[in-house]
Amino acid sequence: MRREAALVSVDLGTDDLELVTKFVLRLGGYAEGLFDYHDFGFPKHILQDHITQVEEDIRRIQAGVQGSQIVLRPPNLPEDVIWEEADETWNYGQSLRFAAGASMITERYRRRMTPENLRRAFVAKILHECQAGILDDLVDKGKYTFIEAKDLYHHCFASMIDPGFDINTFRKELALILKQEQLSMFDLMTNITAAFNKLYLASPNGQDLFYELERVNERVILGQALTMFQKQPALDIPKLKRISSGFTAPDSDIAWHERLANYVSHATNHSMIDMCFLSEPVSQREIHSTTRAWFYYDVVIVHLNNIVGIHKDLRGGLVNLALISMREDEVLGLSGLNGYNPNLTVRDYEQQFARTAEFSRRGIRAATKDLEDGDQFYPFITIMIPVVMMADWIGNRDNMIHDFLRAIAPSIRETVEPNGHAVEELAKSLAKAN
Repeated sequence: MRREAALVSVDLGTDDLELVTKFVLRLGGYAEGLFDYHDFGFPKHILQDHITQVEEDIRRIQAGVQGSQIVLRPPNLPEDVIWEEADETWNYGQSLRFAAGASMITERYRRRMTPENLRRAFVAKILHECQAGILDDLVDKGKYTFIEAKDLYHHCFASMIDPGFDINTFRKELALILKQEQLSMFDLMTNITAAFNKLYLASPNGQDLFYELERVNERVILGQALTMFQKQPALDIPKLKRISSGFTAPDSDIAWHERLANYVSHATNHSMIDMCFLSEPVSQREIHSTTRAWFYYDVVIVHLNNIVGIHKDLRGGLVNLALISMREDEVLGLSGLNGYNPNLTVRDYEQQFARTAEFSRRGIRAATKDLEDGDQFYPFITIMIPVVMMADWIGNRDNMIHDFLRAIAPSIRETVEPNGHAVEELAKSLAKAN
């Protein structure tokens, strides 16, 4: 049943929002510079206008913060750590960078929301991204079994959209599931869950989309739990292959580890959360077309994140999905990682980028075929995904970022060039509006 939004407000810490804004501007600025090297088929200022709009929306949220706030930043975290990986229980900086990327997805929907629901959608997505980041780090760094990891993810994700959510019950169960050495995250995880639940239950379309959100959540819960078999001591790539081979996919040529990549990623949730806050009901056609397009984008996101982290993950005892894709035959025979060195070559990276670019092509084609895109959102987000996911390489491995952008530029041009006149008209209208 559709519900009118109640007077519900959740405020994030102003320092957290300021960091998200900094990430938006830094990543957006880098993306603008890519237009000097690559022909994407549309004017640079369209991307600039999207970035400016996201910044302005977050600034308005900051200006409206009042009363108690949910502070996400871990205490005593040095200022400069946010721009690089930290070794704390939760990689706060990385999660806020990904939250900046998630905030850009609202550009697709902002015209269909009231100002207050736009604010709520932003906050809800930042909360969701942080919860997902916390869970990912807890499971990666803690000694969880498959069942334990599955229970932890399910407890948090299911509670975030539970119409009967009770904070005391949540706290009791979370205390039993969390590893003792990770209890420092207990209060923050509880606050995030309660705040997201409050926003979700008051959203116009949230309860109508309950089963869609639950379906996406169950996929992620299973995918993340299966990562236990990618690392020591439970390393078992053949078992991972047997299970993942049965996962559904829109195309028959999608490999088992690519199907698993879709299950591991929670990015589809960002669009679903935005849809909860639209002023009008969401059609099944839009839901189907959006989730199909984001199947491909989910794979792109996981591939790029894993490519950047191959060696770090290997040092941590984990064989990530990018390495599995590059060295499947080798890793299928591994019973342990002691002494294992994949000796990756430039050619390995080139082939992986080419395969990932193919998923990017399928994603933008599926989105623009079935969904109206007058604001050029999908070309914009297709460029921003690799910038957000490969940001750790900015300034030291820019050539690798350019290699991937070079691979996806043709598919972006293919999408926008048939609408070249419409793009120019959009550019003129945006220029007048500004």
